[in-house]
Formats: sequence, C-alpha cells, structure tokens
Amino acid sequence: MAQEAFTNSIRYANANEIRIELIYEPTQFFLRIKDNGQGFEVNHTTLNRGFGLLGITERAERIGAQLSIESRLGQGTETTVSVHREASA
Repeated sequence: MAQEAFTNSIRYANANEIRIELIYEPTQFFLRIKDNGQGFEVNHTTLNRGFGLLGITERAERIGAQLSIESRLGQGTETTVSVHREASA
C-alpha cells in the first residue's frame, strides 16, 4: 500500500515533497503518506479507476484496515492506513 501511494504521488501528483510515516502504538499502527501535489476529487469513481487506488483499497479491506484518502485540488493528498493490533498475552 505504501509503495503504491508513493508511486501515485510521484507519477500523478507532480509532488515535490512526500512524507511517509509509520507510527507504531501498542494497540494499532498507522501508515501515512502525504504529498503536496495537485490533488484530486475523492469519490467512488476515482477510487475504482485504475489499479493504484483500487489496489490500495482492496489490500486495506483484505487485512481489515481502515483506509482514509483525503485530497484537495492544488493542496495534495494524504493517505492513511490504520490497523488495530490484537493484544498479546
């Protein structure tokens, strides 16, 4: 998912800054990819167009992750994947 979001930022967003964060907490972890690219309108059609966003969406569903894609035209895109961890005994 990180690789695809990163590739999208480079290939389509015309971003000159991309930040990738992996935040690990006791009960969950977050993967956040944020760019300062051209942005796009997030809707059902854009999420199902092409293999990039569709692949990210399908992978998130497969592992039970929450996926958030926020984007504004001219202001970039932020993709966040959060996964809850099971408590270990």
